[in-house]
Amino acid sequence: MRDFDERFEAYMLGHTSEASRWMHVAGMAAALGAAAVAARRRRARDLWAVPGLFFSFAWTGHLVFERNLPVGVTDPGAAFSGDLKMIWMMATGRNAELKELVARLTAERDTAGAALSAVPAADAAPRKASA
Repeated sequence: MRDFDERFEAYMLGHTSEASRWMHVAGMAAALGAAAVAARRRRARDLWAVPGLFFSFAWTGHLVFERNLPVGVTDPGAAFSGDLKMIWMMATGRNAELKELVARLTAERDTAGAALSAVPAADAAPRKASA
């Protein structure tokens, strides 16, 4: 379970915008709606639209609000499980938890980045003292 939690945290760093997270929820709702319509009409060929609907919303969220590439480009497993968990949390009213998680993760990332930039380069030549 620890691996999933670590992967989910990495996944959430790619979903810092609340608007992008809501785009994922809207995409899942549209995809489930299309699947229900296809099932009701008993037309399996209409299921082709399901992934397209989801990804059109989710990727728009990434391109417009996050300005990043979706996690699924590099780690499809983390993207699938992360999408399901994030969408479930958003749909069940737990967005505040996600906001807190994103705030903590971005603060940790920014602190780590600042610490790394403060470390002097190992190959820098020592300066001579001026007389």
